[in-house]
This record gives sequence, C-alpha cells and structure tokens, in this order.
Amino acid sequence: MPRTIRSALAAGLLPLLLATAAHAQDALGGTWTARAGVDGATRIATVHVMLVDRGTTTFDVPLERLEGLSARQLAASGPARFVLRREAGTFTFEGSFRDGEGKGRYTFAPDPAFATALVRRGLERPTALQQLSLARHEVGTDFLDELARQGYARPTTAGIVQAGEHGAGLRRLREMAGLGYRLGTLQSLVTLVDHGVTAGFVTRMAELGYRGLSPAEAMRLVDHGVNPRFITEMGELGYRGLSAAEATRLVDHGVNPAFVREMAALGYRGLPAEQLVRMKDHGVSAAFAERANSRAGRRHSVGELVSLRDRGER
Repeated sequence: MPRTIRSALAAGLLPLLLATAAHAQDALGGTWTARAGVDGATRIATVHVMLVDRGTTTFDVPLERLEGLSARQLAASGPARFVLRREAGTFTFEGSFRDGEGKGRYTFAPDPAFATALVRRGLERPTALQQLSLARHEVGTDFLDELARQGYARPTTAGIVQAGEHGAGLRRLREMAGLGYRLGTLQSLVTLVDHGVTAGFVTRMAELGYRGLSPAEAMRLVDHGVNPRFITEMGELGYRGLSAAEATRLVDHGVNPAFVREMAALGYRGLPAEQLVRMKDHGVSAAFAERANSRAGRRHSVGELVSLRDRGER
C-alpha cells in the first residue's frame, strides 16, 4: 500500500481525499443535451448543444466539428460517442440520440499546450476549471491576439474567463471595433456587453440619427429603455429629431408612444414634449382626460387637466 494512502488511513482522511478527487473529476464534466439543426428542408448542418455542470452553456456547432457523430446517427436512435476539440481542451460526449435529440454525460480534458500559450503571452497559467470555461465559450489565443491588435491592455486569465462567460468574446470584440468602439480594457468591453449594448443596437440607432454615441451614451440609452422601436414610433407620431437626452427624459417620465396616441385620439395632438412629461408627472392619463372633458362638456387644456388632477379629481 502506498505511503500516502497509509498515512491518510492512519489520520482518518481517506474519505475526504476520495471525496475531493471525485469532486475534482466531476468539476471537469457534466451532462449534455443536443438537438439537430436543419439547414433548408432536410440537411443537418449544425447541432445545438447544452452543457450543464456548475452552470449552463448553450452553443451551436457545425456537425462536421463533432468527431464521431454523423447525420445518420442524429436522425436515428441509438448510442453515441463523439468529440469536440477546442483550443483550451477536448470534450468527450457519451450518451444516445433519438429522432434528432440526444443526451448523456461529457468529460473535459484541458490541453496543456493552451495553458503554455497563455503563459507565453504574459497571462497566468489557467486552472483546469478556467480552461473548461474558456473551452465552453470558445475563447482562444485568437481572442488574445485580437485584443493586442486593437491596443487593449493585456488582460488577466480571470479576465478572459469572465469575458467569455459574459458573451464578450472574439465576435463581439470585432463587431464593436467595426463600429469604432475600441475600449482599451477588456473590463470596459464586458461592461458594455453587460449593459446590453449590441452592434445591432448601435447600427440601428445610427441609422435613426444617433451617430457617434460614446460607450457611456449607448449604455445610458439601453439602461433607460430608449431603443430603435421607441425612436421610430415617436418619430411617426411627429417627435422627430429628439436628442438622446430628450428621448431619455421622455422614457424616464413614462411617456411612450401608446400614451401619445391615446392623448392624440382625444384631440391632444402635437403637444410639446414638456407638456407630455408634465401630464405624466401629475398623473393625467387618457382615461382621466376623457372623464374630465365629458363632465365639463368640452376639451380642457393641458394646464386645466393638470390642475384638476392636482386637486384630487379622478
């Protein structure tokens, strides 16, 4: 019996050692489900995979990258064993498929060469769990090289893990750079993504006249709910050329296209934005305006509606 095991037995630590080893192995594996993605009418082109261990990750992968898995196996019923190789390591899947859907367990083997590549680029050597995360989110050395090309500060290993987990990977990095967003630090990119700023949002807002938004301005608009749909609908109602600050103020005070349409139906068309805000702030709704006008037998002015509401009229 090896000395280590004898010592553990003597100290009563063997169960703890075995539990720790089992936990470490479980940490590099979990369960998976998958379903076939159809291109056109019948051809299976991609597989939608979901990995579950400490968290859940989903991604689409071309069928040809899943070594050992064929379209015939996907469509039929039976056991399956296949492999997905990524730069940070290799996933091995075991389970079964039935009518295009599969499930089972997977294990992950970190690639030592990848860890060495990070060290050579000045990063800390990743742990096995960090490599698992980087592989799940397909973050590799091409991401690091692109950061360097764009003049970003050198990230940490923990930083690139966070970027992958938050959806701030290579595709998002290049998309944002194409729109002029070279943010200098990876954390700034992660923050932008966390606030929901996408390339589609920036592009559509630019088409609507909001060009050259700074990262802070873009995040503020998204945070306050100012989106292309709001700008488009307000424009159709006559409120064109709103500044970012004006649009934000309207949304913050509860002025939306539905409210503008309801008031217009009662004859309150083309009101200045400040009057819309004033009505909202004082609790003047379309229903209240309709009741007040009906009682008076005429259409009240905005000021009169506000005064009535302030006096407690309902």
